[in-house]
Amino acid sequence: MWPPWGPRGSLFIVGGGDTPVEIQERFVALAAGSGRARVAVFPMASTEFDEEADEVIADFKALGATAELVGFGRNEAADPELLAYLETFTGYWFLGGDQARLVAVLQGTPALAVVDKRYRDGAVVGGTSAGAAVMSISMLTGKRRASAAGGDEDAPLIARGVFEVKQGFGFLPGAIVDQHFLQRARYNRLLSAVLEQPQLIGVGIDEGTAIVVRPDGRWEVLGDSYVKIFDARRARISGSDETLVGATGVRLHLLPAQGVFDPASGRAFLSSK
Repeated sequence: MWPPWGPRGSLFIVGGGDTPVEIQERFVALAAGSGRARVAVFPMASTEFDEEADEVIADFKALGATAELVGFGRNEAADPELLAYLETFTGYWFLGGDQARLVAVLQGTPALAVVDKRYRDGAVVGGTSAGAAVMSISMLTGKRRASAAGGDEDAPLIARGVFEVKQGFGFLPGAIVDQHFLQRARYNRLLSAVLEQPQLIGVGIDEGTAIVVRPDGRWEVLGDSYVKIFDARRARISGSDETLVGATGVRLHLLPAQGVFDPASGRAFLSSK
């Protein structure tokens, strides 16, 4: 059963690459609009400050938002002054890099609890690449556990126990996200994760593309390419003693811009209108 939805805010999950301006415009509009939006940009997925942070901050400022780089370590994530500062933002953006680094800094901290509370109260949360992977309840780390199932690095087989999955931030319950989806041919990786945990909906997001998780719980597609939805909640899956996975009844939805998916009913629509 799909978890009950509660947040009043919106969630932007971008598949990496260049983020189209229409996605950034929608983010700023929902984060209180031009002239009022205040966006915290989190760089902790990367080990060093890079051009991506400069570009994202400049893009948000060009749209009339106040955008500030907010970087800190795990030891600082409970500091009262930092928590009060985080409360002042209407939007939060997680940059790309390594999702494991983001989790190491923020998972279970008061700082992340503030972002979650603000989201539930109506703020907007977004992220790209690694910042997208952390959004779901379960997270593909990008690491492989084993190679015994066969296949090669670029074309692994759909199998159990191959891809490492850990706990994500949980802004998007009942799902698992994979990014750079078309460009890095990650179909088998996401299908493996979904068939291991069929209660989770797989969301494969291409570069330059995003889903917006709206307060009504529906997922709307924005951007230049596709979002692929793998729904195995009603599928028949081969026994757990078999390494290679077989399945029937897995539903695939291929959604371009304006497509909408309703996780509660499992129905998809090719237009948001």
